[in-house]
Amino acid sequence: MSAAPATRPASPAPVSVVHDHSAGVRAYVTIHAIRRYGDRILGLEETLADLDDIEAVDAMIGMRVDVPAIREWLAFFGGVGIRHGAVGVCRDGVGLVLKAGKVVTVLSRRGERRRRA
Repeated sequence: MSAAPATRPASPAPVSVVHDHSAGVRAYVTIHAIRRYGDRILGLEETLADLDDIEAVDAMIGMRVDVPAIREWLAFFGGVGIRHGAVGVCRDGVGLVLKAGKVVTVLSRRGERRRRA
């Protein structure tokens, strides 16, 4: 008799998700991606400018940014993309760049517009 490998259940889908197409797949989210979410989506680029990625995420936690919620959101939508073989996902104006099962960075056209102004 062989034992089935223990697997951790996938995190729940974000509250805003109506149809879960992830099949339980979640992407690994890098510290760099969380930092870039802070820079480009939350507008913290100037605040985090002189910090490395780990220090920037620590600063975001110190500012009471809900980093675990950001990680879960990126992991969920990154997982949907990975499940379907995508190299990127765009959701709610947030671009996720995927590589080898990971969300490696976050992009935003809104951020580009903000810098040009």
